[in-house]
Amino acid sequence: MQLYGLTARTKPVFWRRKMKRSHKLIAAAMSLVTVIGAASCGGGGGGRTENTNNGGEAANTTAATTTTALETYATDESLQAAAGEVKVNEDLHPEKKLKFLSSWAYDETQAGCEIFKANYGIPEEGDASYGDYADKVVQWISYAYGTGYDKLGQMIASGDSPDVYQFEKSMFPLTAYKKMFQPIDDIIDMSGSEWDGWRELSEKFKWDGKMYCPVQEYKIAELWYYRRSVIEEAGLPDPYELYRKGEWDWDAFLDMAQKFQQTGENKYVCDGWYAQSLIFATTGVPVVGIGEDGKLVNNLYDPNVERAADLISTLCAQNYRYPLVENGYSVNAKAWVNGDTLFWDDGTWFYQGDGHKYCEKMGWDYDEIFFVPTPKDPKADKYYHDYDVFGFALCAGSTNLDTYKAFVQSHILANNDPDVKATSREKLMNDEKWTETQLSFREELESVTDCPLVPVFDFRTGVDISGTQATTGETPMDYIVKKMYYTTDDSFTAGRAEYGGVIQNAIDELNASLG
Repeated sequence: MQLYGLTARTKPVFWRRKMKRSHKLIAAAMSLVTVIGAASCGGGGGGRTENTNNGGEAANTTAATTTTALETYATDESLQAAAGEVKVNEDLHPEKKLKFLSSWAYDETQAGCEIFKANYGIPEEGDASYGDYADKVVQWISYAYGTGYDKLGQMIASGDSPDVYQFEKSMFPLTAYKKMFQPIDDIIDMSGSEWDGWRELSEKFKWDGKMYCPVQEYKIAELWYYRRSVIEEAGLPDPYELYRKGEWDWDAFLDMAQKFQQTGENKYVCDGWYAQSLIFATTGVPVVGIGEDGKLVNNLYDPNVERAADLISTLCAQNYRYPLVENGYSVNAKAWVNGDTLFWDDGTWFYQGDGHKYCEKMGWDYDEIFFVPTPKDPKADKYYHDYDVFGFALCAGSTNLDTYKAFVQSHILANNDPDVKATSREKLMNDEKWTETQLSFREELESVTDCPLVPVFDFRTGVDISGTQATTGETPMDYIVKKMYYTTDDSFTAGRAEYGGVIQNAIDELNASLG
């Protein structure tokens, strides 16, 4: 997906200058080529609703509703009441709406926005020039799927920058290097206790010593969903119980794969788009990381990364993974629903979107669908896992700082106020049909202060591999880390030998720009 010379990859997740300088920025970004193959926009971050309109109908309720261009959301009066009790920074005076460039609609009924409205009101309320957004905090500026960075660059060049864009971990540090966003160190005050935990996460996304993402959501990148009855009928141990006993690791996963494959024809252990990244992360060593000195580090030759590549290759060689190549490079949710595929790797948005609807359509209890994190690397010293974050990046050229500060502050306060959290949780269960067991486990895995897993952030897709494409059409990095999952014709070591130098040169270029 080509985005203004950049290519963004986040799963369909997680959750919104001067002309001379701007033209230089645009030219710099236009020099980039596709660095990632397919993408979408992050898993529910910030109260998102996909503009593909596949997230489900609005809740059937008699409560008041608010309407965006595409969706209607139920307004929760108890959440509004709790939001009104939250104390905010009264020195901020938001006077302008927040212009949000995104492919998805921002939900103004979620907690952060309710806190903003309760304390600051709606900027420019009733201004008819905003059309559908006259009575909203956020002016949604949409773009055709795959063209977000193109539109961002055009708006910057025209002197009409949007205020915020979803921070995409998959594009970092390239977006910082290309100056698409402003550093926030001198804009967002993170000294307060409400930022505990969030401050440390935000500091993970520094480039040249500066922060670019005020993290407000911490999300496990993807989960491995399974149907409990399918596990039971196959005579396999419940993966969740294995996890609780500390026995859910690569070895248990492969043992389960072998036994499940023997239960019938066309049985597969996993399907989805993200298995490779999840497995690499469990070693604790990102393919490309950022070291303590702030520089990118190439770990393609690290033995831990090589071990993960061996496991990924095994899933292909033993035909444990669903054969995407033989099926037009398509995943097969129907096979998972029918019990022919054991695990479906996807984000939390899967359950809040299609997952609970499968339960309703098939007559299952909602707890029929459960999930576990990626199995642990048995040789790793800790339980590492791929994680994602969500935050609103401040676009280059935006001067709407008080609204931005108040908006970010409201969202972080929503994460800390106990009454707001309780009412938000209840709303989540009602709207998205999470059961208590499911949601409690999800909350455990996404706890900022007491998470049982150690987050790994891989920046391999946030480097610029200009002018280079693998012979099969993928980017060099995708060719190296993904192809061995699809076909035995390609190997990690062969791909690395062919394109490792290109990747190292791209890393060296970014590192050379650091002060």
